[in-house]
Amino acid sequence: MEDLLASPEAVIRACFTDLKVKLPLRLCDEDVGVVLDDDGCDVFTVDTNRLRDDETVAAIAYAVMSFINMSAGFDEVPADA
Repeated sequence: MEDLLASPEAVIRACFTDLKVKLPLRLCDEDVGVVLDDDGCDVFTVDTNRLRDDETVAAIAYAVMSFINMSAGFDEVPADA
């Protein structure tokens, strides 16, 4: 019953914790479109087929990363983003 009363942020954090992904997410400094967890492990890569320009790829990665972080209750943008 306690799980049903958890905040949406707590549920999202728990899901990522279960998947061994440490939040908040951040952009990779070396590779455009790569999103890392707080431990520096790859979580996902945008446009692996390189069909979009780097600016678009970076914007998509930033948008998805930001949405996940904000949904998990992280209000600030990571310093290295």
